[in-house]
Amino acid sequence: MIRTILSLAVLASFAVAAPLQAEPAPNKQSSSKKRTTVKIVPSVPLKSGWSLVNGVWTHSDGYQFVKGQVIRVGTQTHKKPPQPPTKAEMDAAMKKPQGPKTPAQIAAEKEAARQRNLRPIPAPQTGFH
Repeated sequence: MIRTILSLAVLASFAVAAPLQAEPAPNKQSSSKKRTTVKIVPSVPLKSGWSLVNGVWTHSDGYQFVKGQVIRVGTQTHKKPPQPPTKAEMDAAMKKPQGPKTPAQIAAEKEAARQRNLRPIPAPQTGFH
């Protein structure tokens, strides 16, 4: 008799506890707020293996070009350090716009695109009369 009462009590406690372990409802605040994160995308490495990341020249073999010197930052590879990037490569990389765009730049680009789309274009001259 005691055994059946205890087994029913245990069974009832499991039955009551099972629905309480459901996943919480999604938070309304997190869905209404849109978070923007700044992603830094490294530039495409050049033929020589160097790429400009956050203003520092980094080589694919684990070297950095800092203040005119090639410095090893990765594990030792027992290879000869690579040649530093040439002046032409450095100038070409510096001409490209780096980093995310400011809201003013984004607004200016949208306005320029809007003006291009609103400009009337001539009608095609291919119809028959």
